Amino acid sequence: MEILTTLGVVGFILRLSHKITGLLFLWWRKEYRWDRMLVHLRTKQGETVLLGKTHIILIAFALMWALEGIQHIVYMLVGLTAFALGFMYTRSIRTWLIPPLSPKVVLLFVALCAVILFLALWSPLPILIALLIADLLLFPTSLLIVVGMSLPTKAYHWLQIAKAVKVLRAHAPMTVIGITGSYGKTSVKDYISAILGSSNKTLKTSASKNSPIGIAEVILQSLKSSHTHFVVEMGAYKRGEIREMSAMVRPEIGVLTAINPQHQDLFGSIETTMKAKYELLQGLVGKKIAIVNLDDAKTRQMGAWAKKDGCDVWGWSRQSTLPESVVPAAHTFRAGNIDVTDHSVSFDCIIGREKAHIEAAVVGEHQVGNILAAIAAAVAGGMKFKDAAAAVKNLQAAPKVMEVIPGIHGSVFIDDTFNNNPDAAKAAIQFLGRNKGKKILVFQPMIELGAFAEASHEAVGAEAARNADAIFLTNANFFSAFSRGVKSVASGVPLSVAKPSAIAEYITKHVKKNDMVLFKGKDAEHALKLIKV
Repeated sequence: MEILTTLGVVGFILRLSHKITGLLFLWWRKEYRWDRMLVHLRTKQGETVLLGKTHIILIAFALMWALEGIQHIVYMLVGLTAFALGFMYTRSIRTWLIPPLSPKVVLLFVALCAVILFLALWSPLPILIALLIADLLLFPTSLLIVVGMSLPTKAYHWLQIAKAVKVLRAHAPMTVIGITGSYGKTSVKDYISAILGSSNKTLKTSASKNSPIGIAEVILQSLKSSHTHFVVEMGAYKRGEIREMSAMVRPEIGVLTAINPQHQDLFGSIETTMKAKYELLQGLVGKKIAIVNLDDAKTRQMGAWAKKDGCDVWGWSRQSTLPESVVPAAHTFRAGNIDVTDHSVSFDCIIGREKAHIEAAVVGEHQVGNILAAIAAAVAGGMKFKDAAAAVKNLQAAPKVMEVIPGIHGSVFIDDTFNNNPDAAKAAIQFLGRNKGKKILVFQPMIELGAFAEASHEAVGAEAARNADAIFLTNANFFSAFSRGVKSVASGVPLSVAKPSAIAEYITKHVKKNDMVLFKGKDAEHALKLIKV
């Protein structure tokens, strides 16, 4: 029995280590927000957090332990099961999910370990039963800890934001450009910063730090007296969040990229999304230049709102001709003669009577719109059109955003794992379809789309069937809807849900020269990392 207990303890240590790292990663991915976690728990993937097969078995053991006369048998079963689980997790250790190190990660890790140790060492229950109970209580405990951390976290954020605002107000006058929208924010932010930075000292928010505390950290850590421009990405999950950021940085120029169903589980409706994003234009000061995507009906409407509110409305379009609507021709940045290759885009940028030929080493026709938005913002920020257009040649794709990397066996990998949403997914998949060799899609189903989830996955599935030769989903969320979309176009295209290790193994065995693999969505990165390029 002692040997069985030892093996069971070792097995539980391995299982609990796996669960803790997974929970830390999940809470980090959900930004420690209970509302985003609640949305996740409603998905097929999220159901396993509380009611996975192993979880149900352990619950059954816990209930059986309460029965007199079979506790000895239950104890043995628990020990054997724990050892088997531990062996399984040891074999898959390279696929464990581990978040970046941060104070919150460390605090949550220490707190969860403390709870486990307390139950294991001071509970009156036998150690294997105590560890079983600890296993079952792990997620509820993490939820309580995260909720408990929220108040001191908010206090810390308030202090840092107040300090950042003070620093910003003391800074010499500089041009602040805000960017928001359902997607495309990070690419546009990076492109604006690169173009402006060619002749101006420009600061930008880093990575996807698009919250008030993220902006505050950038200001406190990186703002220099020499900076003349500040490019700020603003994200939101509810109304009021962008209003807070606008009040912090006081932008003179606001860029609206596009509106789609992203985060509808949190916003509740497209109309609410529009109102939340419009808070950027409501918060404009000084020049009050609103730059909107004229190819998107919703941002065009928001441009009309901005005109009524006294903003100077500019716009961009990938169409060579457009009705002026709320944007005069002199402030409409249009694209003509678009050419897309496997490694670049080129087009003519036309504004009024001026025209410049643009070439950039980024991929996908949708990047044309992002570049037009960046040129418009740079011109609004004081650059001459010709200078802004010339600076485009230095643009690079943001990390993990349609990033072309050499694949195995002479293939090409597209790392588009930064984020996922319906429009970006379809644009990336259309680029995949250009390839002449075999085309493989590794796709993370999208959550937080609310009532739009089924239709969005069906539409993306149809696009995938038109452009891919094989499709892997990283989880079973909305599989039926995605499958319907695939079958509506080409029922013969293989579609399956697979673990990262299985996806990596398939790609390693079947990909050859001139084939292309698109990794779309954060979870797809797990498969990419397992492939030795």
